[in-house]
Amino acid sequence: MVRGALVLLAAASAATTVNGLFSVNDDILAFPQYEIQFPQEPIPASEASALLAQAPTSSASPDSTTTPNDAATSSESYEALWLNNRQYLCSVPVVQAPPALNATEKELSRAAEEKELARATTRGWELLSGLEGECLYFVSGWWSYSYCHNREVRQFHQKAPTAGNNAQWPPAEDPMTPSYVLGMVTPEQREREKGKGAGTELQATGELRFLVQKLGGGTTCDLTRKERKIEIQFHCSTKGTHDRIGWIKEISICCYLMVVYTPRLCDDVAFLPPREDRANAVQCREIMDPETLAEYYEQKAEIERTEALELLQAALGLTAGEAEEGQSKVEKKKGKKKKSAVAGEGKKKKKATEEEEEEEEEEKVVLGKGGEGAEEHWHDEL
Repeated sequence: MVRGALVLLAAASAATTVNGLFSVNDDILAFPQYEIQFPQEPIPASEASALLAQAPTSSASPDSTTTPNDAATSSESYEALWLNNRQYLCSVPVVQAPPALNATEKELSRAAEEKELARATTRGWELLSGLEGECLYFVSGWWSYSYCHNREVRQFHQKAPTAGNNAQWPPAEDPMTPSYVLGMVTPEQREREKGKGAGTELQATGELRFLVQKLGGGTTCDLTRKERKIEIQFHCSTKGTHDRIGWIKEISICCYLMVVYTPRLCDDVAFLPPREDRANAVQCREIMDPETLAEYYEQKAEIERTEALELLQAALGLTAGEAEEGQSKVEKKKGKKKKSAVAGEGKKKKKATEEEEEEEEEEKVVLGKGGEGAEEHWHDEL
């Protein structure tokens, strides 16, 4: 029943999901729409009742079923949930779905997207122009690979390192072992596609966009009797400052895929990786009455005191008894200071009271004398 309550709780706002709405490219198991959390801080029963009374809610208890909450425009709704005989107040975030586009808006959106793709393709190749004349290398077991920008990709065996040079970089090609060209750009293609890149296009996987260059003209394959070919994908990399080959693999016979990570493409927003979507947090705080809440804070204070003793013991190298004795002395000293301060305040107040009483007595005496003289003077007049 409890598990069913949690499922219904997450489904209560299924129509209005997380930071972004559901996409077919999302991995539901890796990026769930909701995540139920149980913060340690409880909530007073009076406050929980006030929140539950703000909007229509549903209540999931061991003896009842849950009715979905029809949240309107509030940023979160509240649900009462029972778990292990304890009641919790759960706040469920509400994110409204964007309005659906009409036919005209869809057409305009499609045209704008095509224009953006064309712009990003040209701009992306311009950003990669800094690689001109540069070669990147990648070593994987027996084979090593070199990618010379907009020229060719080679597969070769690295020459054995010489004495005293165990980490030779870049890897030198062993002339005694056959090597292969996996793809190349002819001088004619470079001249014809100047400023754009031969066989270059923009591709996307979900919200991730990257530049692709497809090269042919490689060494003839022994099995297919066709030229080897390769697809090179250029991805924006925000985690480094250098261009590097991420990996390369043979996806089919004599057909290869290479991924190059480069920070150069990150200068264009079109190639930036999509922002990380985090699951909406459904926070469930335990509801406590005043007595239980007081006990909770007492236990919390005791735990904090124990942790402070352990830290003091570790810092000073004391035993548990010595640390506790030291803390008691500090507390007693603080108590004495407090008492002396209170006593001082009491003495000041007592002194002030005595002075006030003396002033009152003097006033009475003066008034008394004045009254007597006035009476005699009145008799004289008569």
